[in-house]
Amino acid sequence: MRGDTEILGRYQEQPAENPASQTELGLSSADMLQHWRRVSLSSDFLAKYYSFYFPYREKAKGRISRETAENTLSFVLNELIENTAKYSNTPDTGVRVRVLLLERTILLEVSNSVTEALADEFLASMREVLSGDTEELYISKLEGNLEQSRSDSGLGFLTLINDYQIGLGFKFEKTGADVCRITVQADMNCEEA
Repeated sequence: MRGDTEILGRYQEQPAENPASQTELGLSSADMLQHWRRVSLSSDFLAKYYSFYFPYREKAKGRISRETAENTLSFVLNELIENTAKYSNTPDTGVRVRVLLLERTILLEVSNSVTEALADEFLASMREVLSGDTEELYISKLEGNLEQSRSDSGLGFLTLINDYQIGLGFKFEKTGADVCRITVQADMNCEEA
């Protein structure tokens, strides 16, 4: 990490507009690891809640449908929350999940604490994800995973970008001796493609 704070990708410190709705959850990575079903329960709850801001498919003119919103939100949130549960490796097991409904997008945000070494590895991986051809990188990482049985390749983030057109942003903050807080933002378009 370069300094005490580093921003990468499409991270927004403060959205330019006031959200129409905002929800924040405080979770524990230790609880989620012990009861893995809590990851999908949290994701599904938030996805269902926010899906009601969208019209049914037959009335969705210019906006994504309720069903698409729920499915996409559930998948994206599950990926983000699952990562915080798997990779939190400090005594601070607190995970923050925040959802902001904006006019054209939904901003999803998760944050957790990790060791500085893990933060540096993740930062390098995300630099690679955000700097190249994501389709090509996905194939390369997939082939590498088959050969090495890795679970920390960035495939989940590449899936979000390639299959769901999610914009990603990251904030890395040094919060203590050998501890960093990582905040991941996923920006989901609410308008029909």
